[in-house]
Amino acid sequence: MMSSEVTVTYLNIILYAVSYQLQRPIEPFLVRSLIRDQSDSSSSSNYNNEEESTANQTYGRLTSFFSLIQTIGSPLVGTLLDRIGPKRTSILVYGASACSYWILAHSTTPTWLYCSKIPTLLQHAFLVGQATVASLPESKDEDIASATKRRAAALGR
Repeated sequence: MMSSEVTVTYLNIILYAVSYQLQRPIEPFLVRSLIRDQSDSSSSSNYNNEEESTANQTYGRLTSFFSLIQTIGSPLVGTLLDRIGPKRTSILVYGASACSYWILAHSTTPTWLYCSKIPTLLQHAFLVGQATVASLPESKDEDIASATKRRAAALGR
């Protein structure tokens, strides 16, 4: 039987994953729109191949920047889990996600899109979920392995 703490953790991770997957496909269109808005303010020409290339390069750089931030953030979140525990770390993780999405929603330039990726340094809810299950006092090694497998299968990780 799953404890209420694990159930709440799983529900939070599902919300976290759905939120991430909803915003991800919108980013290329947002980049293109913001590039177009910048070029419209500087000239009155139609959207052309040069602007399309700039938008593609900007999106590629944004994705690479996000990947770099995530790579740096993973060991940071692991350290936080060890030092302050899963509950406090989950508050930081979900707060960082909310901050990232808020900045993304209010971005008016490509620079703000990059700024929206900085809080994702702490966006590692799957690590928090694993630590939550592993830290339960009634957890046995078999239960931890089983819960980790269920989480991986349910969330595609």
